[in-house]
Amino acid sequence: MKRIFVLLAIIMIVCTAGLSTFAEELKIKQNASGFYYIGPSETQVMLSSKADDFVNINGLYFKDLNKNGRLDVYEDWRADIDDRIKDLYGQMTLEERSRLLYHVCTCGNNAGVEFNEKTLYEQNCPFDVDTARTNYSMWYYINVYGITHYLDNSNGTPAQQVAVHNAIQGIGEETRLGIPITFSSDRQYNAWGGYIDVPKDASGTANAPELSAQLWETYSRETAAVGYHVILQPYGVEIGSFNGENPEYIAKMTKIEVEAIQKGGTLACTKHFIARGGDMSFTNARSVAQNYKNYMVGWKAAIEADTKWIMTNGYAQGLSNTVNVDYDPETMNYLRNELGFDGVVLTDWGAMGNAKSNIWDNMGSSDGITSDGTDLNNLTMAERYAWVINNGVDQMGAPAAGPEDEAFQAAMGPGLLSLDAIPAAVEKGLISAERLEEACSRILRSKFELGLFENPYSDADAALALSASPEYIANPWEITSNELLVAARTAETVELERQLQAKSAVLIKNDNDILPLAEGLKIYLAATSSEMAEKYAQCVGEKATIVATIEEADVVVANLSRIDDFAEMTIEDTKKAGKVLVVTADCIDPNTYLTEKADALIFLNFTRRADHGTAMAGFITSTEAPVYADLLFGVRQPEGMIVKEISRDEIMEVDQWYDLANDMGVSDDVRLILQATMMENPDASIPSNYGDPLLGYGYGMRYGEKADFEYTILMLPTVITEVEVQDMWRGPRMVKKSIQAVAHAGEPYTVKFLLWNHGGDDIVVVKAYANGQLAAEKQMAVKGDSWRICTMDIVFKSAGNYELVIDALRANVTVE
Repeated sequence: MKRIFVLLAIIMIVCTAGLSTFAEELKIKQNASGFYYIGPSETQVMLSSKADDFVNINGLYFKDLNKNGRLDVYEDWRADIDDRIKDLYGQMTLEERSRLLYHVCTCGNNAGVEFNEKTLYEQNCPFDVDTARTNYSMWYYINVYGITHYLDNSNGTPAQQVAVHNAIQGIGEETRLGIPITFSSDRQYNAWGGYIDVPKDASGTANAPELSAQLWETYSRETAAVGYHVILQPYGVEIGSFNGENPEYIAKMTKIEVEAIQKGGTLACTKHFIARGGDMSFTNARSVAQNYKNYMVGWKAAIEADTKWIMTNGYAQGLSNTVNVDYDPETMNYLRNELGFDGVVLTDWGAMGNAKSNIWDNMGSSDGITSDGTDLNNLTMAERYAWVINNGVDQMGAPAAGPEDEAFQAAMGPGLLSLDAIPAAVEKGLISAERLEEACSRILRSKFELGLFENPYSDADAALALSASPEYIANPWEITSNELLVAARTAETVELERQLQAKSAVLIKNDNDILPLAEGLKIYLAATSSEMAEKYAQCVGEKATIVATIEEADVVVANLSRIDDFAEMTIEDTKKAGKVLVVTADCIDPNTYLTEKADALIFLNFTRRADHGTAMAGFITSTEAPVYADLLFGVRQPEGMIVKEISRDEIMEVDQWYDLANDMGVSDDVRLILQATMMENPDASIPSNYGDPLLGYGYGMRYGEKADFEYTILMLPTVITEVEVQDMWRGPRMVKKSIQAVAHAGEPYTVKFLLWNHGGDDIVVVKAYANGQLAAEKQMAVKGDSWRICTMDIVFKSAGNYELVIDALRANVTVE
C-alpha cells in the first residue's frame, strides 16, 4: 500500500509539472513589436493580435475575427481548410468577394526612417486626390474598398518594414470579418528593402544549384520574417531568359528556385506567362516556326514544383498572336488545361486598361480582335473583366483601384482597376457564381495555408535575428554605404553571396595565363564608374601597387559597364603603350571587340539592384570590391558559364530564331535540323556546337587549365565537272565528278574544318596563311572535350598557285 501512495505522489508531481508548463505556454504575452500573442505549443497554434482578447474554449485559444461572440468555422484553426474557406465565403457580401480579385500597390513608400503609423490613415496614395476623391490611405483602401492584397516594393530595414506591415495588419484585423492582409513584392529579397535584391542573372551563369537554393531559401525566410507572403518570382523561366537556352538546365533551376522560395516561407508567384524574360517579349521572339513547346519546359517545371501563383504577361500577345495573354483564350486554356495549373493566376500590373485606353493599343500589330473574331474594343468594362476572369484569371493587379467614374478615371488613367466592374459582371450573369467562388477560394486558400488568420503579425526581434549581425542588433546604425550594409547583415549570408559572385563570373580569355595576377605588380585601374574605380583600387591595392598612369603600369585593369568613349580610349591607350590589358565586362556581354582587344577577359554577371520601385541611392549592387580583387589574384576562381549564345556581330544577332536555341550562324539546313531535333523532344537540350557564335552555350575557362586544340578534315570548295575515264569494257567515256574548285583573286574562298579541344575551355585565334602570308584569322572559343566547325573566308590577292596552311592542315589552291 505504501508503494502505491508513493507512485501516486510521483504521478501527481509529474502531472502538476506538465500542467504548469502547459499553462505557461498558453500565457498571453506582448512582444517588442507591440502585438499580443499566445503559443505555440504541442496543442496550440500561435495566435497574434492587436488586442489581448483571445477566446478560450476548453483550454484552447482562438480569435473572434468577426466579433460575433462565437467560434465560426473559418476562425477554428483545427478545421479543414476547405471547410474554413466555405464558411468565410458564405459570410461575405458580393462586394467583399469581388474585392478579393483585386491586387494593388500599397499607398506610398511607407517604410523608412521617418515612418509614422498615422500616415497609413492619411492622404498618401500615389495619385491626384484633388481631382478624384479625398482621404485615400491604407485605412481607406482596406475599410472602404475592402482590398486585402497589396504589392509592396518599399524600402527600409527589417525593423522598419515590420512596423509598417504590422500597422497595416492591424487595420485589416479591425474590419468586419477580420480578413488579414496579404503582402506581395516584386523583390525576391526585400528584408533590406531597396538596398539589394536577388542576383537573377548570376544564378544562371554560376551553375551552382545547391548554392543558389541555399541563398533563395535564406532570402525567402528573411523576407517572410518582415511580413511578406507572396513573392512575384521566379522571373523569366523560358528559353533565352536568365537561365539561358538549355531546357533541361532551365527546368532544373526553375524547380529548385520555386521549391527554395516556398521552403523559406513565402509563396512563389512565377512570372510572366508567357514571356521571354530578360531581353525580349514572347511576341517579338517568335520565328516562322512559331515555337512554344520548348518555352513551356520551364513552366512545367514550376508547376511540378507546386508554384502557388502564376503571373501572366499582360503586355505581349499570347499563343494565338492576336491579343495579350489575359484576353487570349488559347493561351489561358493551355495554362489551365494543358499544363494543369490550379493555383492563383494574377495579371501583370495595369493590364486591364479602362474604357478609354486599351492595353493592346501599344502592342504593335494587335488590334484587340481575338482569334475567334471577338472584338474586345466593343466590350463594356463589366464584359471586359468577365472575359478575363472566365479565361482563367483569378486576380487583377494594378497600381490602384477605384470607382468607375470620369473624375477618378481621369486622375488615374489606364493603370486604375474598376471596383464596379466585377460586381456588375456577376449581377448581369457574365461571371457565374461558381466561377467567382472558384477564384475567391483559390485566393483565400493562400491566406489560410500561410496561417494569416491566426498569426498575421511579424516580430521585429525575430526578423533581425534572421537577417542582421549581432553588432547591428545590439546597436543599429544608419546604413549609408556598402560597407555598413555588409556589417549590418549576417556574415553567413554575405559569404554565400560572395561565393555566388565568384562562381557566376565567366573567364572568357586568358592569354599566356595572365590571370591570376601576381602580387606586387604595378596596376593602373580604370572603371566606367569613378566610385567603382575608387573602391576596387582600395582592395586591389592591398596586393599590388596602384599607379596613376598607364605608362607606369605593368598591367592595366579596366572594369567596363558599357562600351563608350571612355572604354575605347582606355583600351586603345593601353594597346599603344604596349601594356597587358585585363578587362572585366561588368554586366555587359563580352563581345567581339572586347575579346579581340583584351589579353584577359572576365564576364562579371552579378547584379542585385532592387527590382521595381526606387532603389536606395548610393549603393554598389554589382561585384563587391573584395571579391573583385580575389578574382584577379586567384583567391577565388571564376567558375561561371555562358548560358546564352553571344553573337559575333549585329547581323548574326538578328538573323537567329529567338524561339530556338543554339542556332546563331547556322545555315538554313542546319537550323531545320535543330528545329526537328527540338520538336522531337522539346524537353531535351539540342547540340550547341553546330553554329558559329562568338561564344557558345556552356563555355567558361578555368585558371590553370590548358586547351589542347586539334585541326582536322579541311574542306575546300568543290565544283561538279565532266572528266574522261577509261572503262576496260567500253573504252573511254565522260562521267560527272566533284573536284576542288579554283579560287578567284579578290573573292572569298570559303574553307571549313573541325576544330577539336581535348583540354580545358579556351579561345584561340585561328590563322590561315597563303604562301606564308597571313590571309585570314578568326576567334574560336571551344569547350573542353568538344568540337566546333570553323568556317573561314580566304581572299587571295592575285592569281597563282598557293599553299594554304591552317595549323597542321595544308592544301594547294589554284587562283585565277
